Order: sequence, then structure tokens, then C-alpha cells
Amino acid sequence: MKRILTTAALVVLGAVSAFAKTDAQSLIPVDAATVGVIHLSDVRTSPLSAALFQHTDTMSSNGEGDRFLIDAGLDVKKDIDVLVVSTAPVTALGSDAKVLVAADGRFNVDRLTAALVKRGAVKKTSPNGAYYLLPESKEHDRSHGDGAVAFPDSHLALVGSESAVVEALADRAAGGTSFASTSGLGRELSRIDAHATAWALVDVARARRLGAKAAQSQRENFNAALKNVSTLAVWATDAGDSLKLGAFGLSHDAETLQLVEDTVRGALSMMRLAVQEKSPDLVSVLRKFNVQRNDDSVTVNGTVSAESLKSLATKTMK
Repeated sequence: MKRILTTAALVVLGAVSAFAKTDAQSLIPVDAATVGVIHLSDVRTSPLSAALFQHTDTMSSNGEGDRFLIDAGLDVKKDIDVLVVSTAPVTALGSDAKVLVAADGRFNVDRLTAALVKRGAVKKTSPNGAYYLLPESKEHDRSHGDGAVAFPDSHLALVGSESAVVEALADRAAGGTSFASTSGLGRELSRIDAHATAWALVDVARARRLGAKAAQSQRENFNAALKNVSTLAVWATDAGDSLKLGAFGLSHDAETLQLVEDTVRGALSMMRLAVQEKSPDLVSVLRKFNVQRNDDSVTVNGTVSAESLKSLATKTMK
């Protein structure tokens, strides 16, 4: 099933703010521990993003994925506008996660479902709509549940754990979730640039529990810095001639905030050292990044010019 799920994910991932009633952002689970959003329509129309991602086609080549997209009649770069990825715990104190990928765009439902069935997907029904259960494979880990895909209409696609897709169909039928207004994580959205091209929001304690194995391999100073941080967020805003970057960490522990500030400043210093040979112009740009600490947060903001980014992208590809 892993290969089929990866193929299906290409439909919405492409191998790369108000909440409407039935759009992808309206379906973020209330109990989400992590949320990531990217406005692909903004990326598609931006000269800066076009330059940065000009090599995407060659980097994301996937034989089975390409065949699936051809059968489905889907052009990811043109047909998907917004991508939302969220994880939520299966149980309140458990370490297993439900994953949901929701996408706004234009989907030929008949061709997409036919392509899935051709590859072994089985149609299932729920009280709030049909979905397709993806077939198993030897590599599939059943601890996260079976993979599923649903197309509630020609403008919305859902991919993820079966339970997450079924719940998303129910949330859509109910007019969306109340993530932005009732969840603790959602209430921090106001701190993120409303015009951000992409952003991510993380409930640190729950995300650490859901990804406990990965967390064990992180550096000690990073773990220490995050020990008492409640929420993290990062975002990027494509302004056409520059990329505005921002992030924040929330905590009510003064020592933790100091440790986070020191860690961020240290990371910026390491980045300056890393780019000084290939892109010396970025050194002065990174020096202008602003790091601030107040009573409950540490924030980082900075802007990188289009020319600097294009130069770095070109040198990185060599």
C-alpha cells in the first residue's frame, strides 16, 4: 500500500486568511498537533517562486507517479491551488497519529477514481460520502491505519489515514471544523503573517509525543530549548521581489525563552558561516534578521531578496 499511497499523495503534493465552509483549510482537525499550509496558486504566479522551483520537474520524477497523473488527467502545477497537511493524535495520550492531506483545486473525479481503481483501490462508503481504500503492500505499517483517498467534489481532494479521511468527510458535511476559533493551537494563527505564502504551526509537546522516535535523535541543545515551549510556528511570504521569513516560539518560562533565543542566534551564526563561500552576499542579509524576546515568546523576522535567493538556488544546483 505504501507505493500506492505515495502515488495518490502525488495528486495533492505534486512531489513539492479566511476559512471557507468547504475548502481545505476549513477541514483542519480541532485536535491537530501540527498543521502546514502552502498556497500553490501564489507560488505558481510568482516570478520569484518560478525561479526558485525551476528544477522541480527533474527533481521530482517518479515513474509510477507520472503514469498515475497521466491516467488521471491531472496537471499538479496547474490544477492544485492550496495544500493543507495536518496530523492529529489517534488517542488523547497515545503516540500514533492520523495524517490528513487536503487540497483545493480542480479535479476530474471520474478519471482520478478510475486511475485509483485500476491500481487496486476499493470503493468504500461512509455516512458523509464515498472514499477509496488503498491496497496493502508488504512495506505498509498498519499501525497508522489504511490509506484512503476521497474526492467530495471537483474542487477538493483528501488523502491520508482512513480514519482521518472519514472524519474530514464528516467535518465537511457539518460545514467545517472550529480549529481556528476553539483549539489552543488555532488561536495562535493571528501571530502569523496573514499574507503568508506558506506556514506551519506546531503544538510542541504533542508533536514530540507523536514523533518520539525522531525526537530522540535530535541534538541535545535543540531538545533543551524546546523543553518548555508550547507552540512553534514558521512562515514565508513571497513578495515577488523578496521572500519574507518569520517564526515564533511560545513559552511562559523565562529560562526557556532565553535558551530559545540563544539557540536561534547560534543557528543564524552557523548559517552565515555555511553560506559565506558560495553566497557571501547572504551573510549581510542574515545579519539583518531580527530576533526579539518578550514575556511569552521569541520571534524571528527577516527578508531575503529575490536576487540573493536566485543566486543561492543556482549555486546549490551545481
